Amino acid sequence: MSLLRSDLYEFQQEDIDKLFSSASVLITNEMGTGKTYEAVALDYFRRQGNITVKTLVVCNKAGVEATWYKHFSELCPEVPIVIMDAKARGAFVKAAQSKQGGIFIAHWEGIRLEHQSLRDVPWYHIIADECQKMQNRKAQVTQAIKKFKPTFRTAMSGTPITTNVEQYWSVLNWLWPSVFRSYWSYYKRYITYDIKYPEGYHINKRPQNIEELLAILEPFTVRHLKKEPCCEHHPNGVMPWLPDKMYEQYWVDLTPVQRKAYNDMKRDFVSWVGAQGDKPLVAPVVIARLVRLQQFALAYAEVVYDNDEEEEHGLGRVILSEPSSKFEAAEEIILEHVEAGEQVVVYSQFSQAIKLLGKRLEKAGINHALYTGATSDSERTRIVRGFLAGEIGVFAGTIKAGGIGLDLFTASTVIFLDRSWSPSENVQAEDRLHRHGQKNSVRIIDIMARNTIDLGRKQQIDLKWSFIKQLLGDK
Repeated sequence: MSLLRSDLYEFQQEDIDKLFSSASVLITNEMGTGKTYEAVALDYFRRQGNITVKTLVVCNKAGVEATWYKHFSELCPEVPIVIMDAKARGAFVKAAQSKQGGIFIAHWEGIRLEHQSLRDVPWYHIIADECQKMQNRKAQVTQAIKKFKPTFRTAMSGTPITTNVEQYWSVLNWLWPSVFRSYWSYYKRYITYDIKYPEGYHINKRPQNIEELLAILEPFTVRHLKKEPCCEHHPNGVMPWLPDKMYEQYWVDLTPVQRKAYNDMKRDFVSWVGAQGDKPLVAPVVIARLVRLQQFALAYAEVVYDNDEEEEHGLGRVILSEPSSKFEAAEEIILEHVEAGEQVVVYSQFSQAIKLLGKRLEKAGINHALYTGATSDSERTRIVRGFLAGEIGVFAGTIKAGGIGLDLFTASTVIFLDRSWSPSENVQAEDRLHRHGQKNSVRIIDIMARNTIDLGRKQQIDLKWSFIKQLLGDK
């Protein structure tokens, strides 16, 4: 069966009609509204049955098969599909360089590694999924994809900016290089800031001249929200029937050894940790201290030194360890849900925290799966399928690895042991559950440690998110 316009939601049909004739388009619809389906339809209607032209889809590894292959094979079965194998990229490159047309699906890292072989391929259409991957204008993957010269470009992400508002330029530069040619011209026009003296660097960066920028982008972009007003046709969003999100803060007190390590690091930039409390851990700069404070708000720590010099200066590798008041709280919440036959999702920015929680769950006999950057591609597919099938009770993952490109809507409770500094990554992770297919209100629980940086960090993250939403034109 081939794709028909009647297969689309009304707002998706409106988007296709608006974007169809533009060579470069940006789809920033909120997570869970079906951006993938929309991009597949846009490609399908543009190619008009021509299977000889080449479309390149660039996405996260998790989305190669689970999302993009699934949608293209179901909606456009007559169009050949080639997938990049992360461990054997040669076959993909050879197929792309041949006369074969169709859909070529690759992950971002593969594009970085193979861009010299793929840049001269006559690409008809490039779909950049999770386009925030190119927001660092100096990154190798950004410079690689900007060397490709397709006829059509589609960038898509519900969060095309993850942390700082100036990052938007790089995405816009890929789409419209003649309009957004100069980074510093964009910066001066659309970013305002305070200056930190005497160092002279910019702080408190926030958007300005927003209406002007939105007017420039309006003909070529679409932005729909699930349950908030996004345009005159959708005053209640495009999915008003979707259950709400409900936010909770679950407060805990640090254990005595956590508190001592935390206070020492905050006061002296050094903590004495380890089983006997006799190993120094030094944070030589402010940034390092912030990371250590985040870790001590989460758990205790051991230190491993690779040589005598590291031990002498207290600069060993940190390995998170028990005790942890946050893990105790998470286990209590998880047990409550599992005993009721409900699934739970847990996130942290630290893979070590996820592994430690996994040990607790294993000891408690709770069926779970861990999803981090070290999880293999085949295992990732197995975990997601198993979770959606109800075979796995707890999905525990890092925000960066498990917070993008997955469907986890069979659960309606998500626990954050801590949050990413990137507000967009946090929202992406929440919306793995809050999306089409969700039947219940989504309960979002932040486990917060009293008298730590947890509260201040969350307030800063929320402020950054408000700036990003302004830049995207949210009401």
